[in-house]
Amino acid sequence: DYKTFERRIPEHAPVGVPWEVCMPISGSWGYKKSDTDFKSATTLIRNLADIASKGGNYLLNVSPTGEGTLLPEAVERLEAIGRWMGVNGESIYDTTASPFVKLDWGRCTKKESDDETILYLHVFDWPSDGKLLVPGVQNREVTARLLSAPDSKALPTQVTDEGLVVELPSDAPDPICTVVVL
Repeated sequence: DYKTFERRIPEHAPVGVPWEVCMPISGSWGYKKSDTDFKSATTLIRNLADIASKGGNYLLNVSPTGEGTLLPEAVERLEAIGRWMGVNGESIYDTTASPFVKLDWGRCTKKESDDETILYLHVFDWPSDGKLLVPGVQNREVTARLLSAPDSKALPTQVTDEGLVVELPSDAPDPICTVVVL
């Protein structure tokens, strides 16, 4: 019932079918003492955002040892994902695919209700000039904020011919993936 991609994320989501990416956290599907090729927390978190932005599910395989324990490298990566999700889980859970084909600076997920649409901008590459362009968005009644700082003041926005420009702080709060809520 699902289209499954093994070890790779498709450039575009398959049309009209639920899908997922299954991928091991290291180089092997099963425990191998010699396998030390663990993906970084950055790769795993960005994979999660990429897959969610296309409307897919991320099935991450973690192999226990023969004693039923996880290797420290796996635990470290899973804890990093857990910390990131503790702050940013809203941008992944119950979201749908991005309305954008491709974004140069990261990915986007979306939530819709009867009265509003929320876009979660997953910024991988923080703009050096502090201006994040969301191409094609022309809405003038937009609020923007950092998901990691819900009580902070709104980020300034400006509509241009190219789209909505969100003015960001000079430094990314999370160097792996900072989420901006529109």
